[in-house]
Amino acid sequence: MINYLNDFNRGMTINDYKELLEDQLSVYELHFKKAVVADTLNLPDDLKILIITEPWCGDSTAILPVLQKLFMKSNIEIRILRRDENPDLIDSFLTNGGRAIPIVVVLDKKGNYLGHCGPRPSEARAIFDMHRTAIKNGDIEKSDVIRKIRTFYAKDKGSAILNSFLRTLNNALSDE
Repeated sequence: MINYLNDFNRGMTINDYKELLEDQLSVYELHFKKAVVADTLNLPDDLKILIITEPWCGDSTAILPVLQKLFMKSNIEIRILRRDENPDLIDSFLTNGGRAIPIVVVLDKKGNYLGHCGPRPSEARAIFDMHRTAIKNGDIEKSDVIRKIRTFYAKDKGSAILNSFLRTLNNALSDE
C-alpha cells in the first residue's frame, strides 16, 4: 500500500522543481503570467497536492503554473516527485498502460488519497487522440501534434486545466 504522506513529504517544492527546468523555465513563467485564475474560488486549506512529473514534460510546463497560481492564495501545499525516480508510485496511476505525466494527486491533511487527475485535460487529450492514427501511419509528426497542444494551452490560458482539476477536487470532496 502506498503511503502518500511519506511521498508528499519527500517531494520537492515548486521552487526547487523550477530550478530543474532550465530552458523550459521561460515557458513555465509565461503560462503562469497568462493563466486566468478567479480570485473567488473557495478552496479548502487542508489539502495537499502531490504532482508526479519530469522537468522535460511539456504538459507540465503548462499545467503546473496554473495550479501554482490557483494555490497561491491558500495554504494548500504542492510537492513534486519525479516520475522516473518513483516507478512504484507512477505505476499506480498508469494511463492506457503507460507512465504518462503529469499526474496531480489530491490528498487530505493526513495524506489520505482523495483523487487524481492527469496527465492532460480532456481538451488537450482530444487533440492528441484526433491525430493518433495519423502519427502511427506517418502522416503527421508527433512533434507537430505536440505543437498543436502547446498552442491550445497558450490560447486557453489555463481554463481547461482548472476545470479538470476542480472536477477532480469536487468529486474527491463529495466522496468524503
